[in-house]
Amino acid sequence: LILGLALGAGGTIVRSTLDSRIRNEQDLRRVTEVPLLGSIRFDQDAVKKPLLTQTPPQSPRAESFRQIRTNLQFANVTGHAKSVLVTSALPGEGKSTTATNLSIALAQAGHTVCLVDADLRRPMVDDYLGLARDAGLTTALLGSNDVNDLLQPWGDENLYVLASGQIPPNPSELLGSHDMKQLILRLEEAFDTVIIDAPPLLPVTDSAVLAQHVGGAVLVVGAQ
Repeated sequence: LILGLALGAGGTIVRSTLDSRIRNEQDLRRVTEVPLLGSIRFDQDAVKKPLLTQTPPQSPRAESFRQIRTNLQFANVTGHAKSVLVTSALPGEGKSTTATNLSIALAQAGHTVCLVDADLRRPMVDDYLGLARDAGLTTALLGSNDVNDLLQPWGDENLYVLASGQIPPNPSELLGSHDMKQLILRLEEAFDTVIIDAPPLLPVTDSAVLAQHVGGAVLVVGAQ
């Protein structure tokens, strides 16, 4: 009996020690010292209604995005970082919905916002917002159209969206190009904030390359 209890307790301690999954904010604070902007409350309806405008204004999920908006502004008190890249480690952690809803929250606060879908491998922003994807970021980078002709207004606030455009065979080269850097600088001059939805970090190098051109980066961490 004593041996069984000891083995059970020992096994529990070892399992707990080796478990590196992130379940909450406290777990995240233990593994990183970078500022934590907030957590997004789980909502069962978010799968069918992912947008901030589809949830009640006083819901916990809507308040979560407003908290992230406020903390992002505190993290950028100098105002130098006008462009923010939103990414994650792996697909499916919620980076695209976070980038989209953060853009909506900033626009609702009176900012002029440009949301750029730079995930040139699996673009999702146009699906969430119901916009056309035929022409967008890749079109501008190829010089086929001016970026002003490609921006699509969305909603009642000052939110403009630059969709991904046609998916190219060389996303990393396009996102790391001088033309991409100049495009971001031009958008920074025209808007208060530029939010860029970028591919996940571990499968491809796109976000690491693109991060060199932006003022800051937000990493979305999925629970579990």
